Amino acid sequence: MSLKPQNIVQAAEADLARRNHNAREAELADPSYEPYAFHRLHVRRAGDARELLILALMDSGMAAKTAKSNTKLIYGDAGLLLRAICESAP
Repeated sequence: MSLKPQNIVQAAEADLARRNHNAREAELADPSYEPYAFHRLHVRRAGDARELLILALMDSGMAAKTAKSNTKLIYGDAGLLLRAICESAP
């Protein structure tokens, strides 16, 4: 499977939206948690999608700390992350 930089940008944007969803759901009695594509620590720290991409590039070792194949795929390709950062530039 070949990912494009735009796919990574979209995944970052979706994770930030998912973070907001998960925060709301955590307040309910019956929460429905949605997993992230990026590492959760990076999702929590990021203010926007570009920052999330930069965190992933700077700390690509996080891939070794997760069992999620999507996260390993994203963090394992520094060139793809770099192209995604360039594509997400304002």
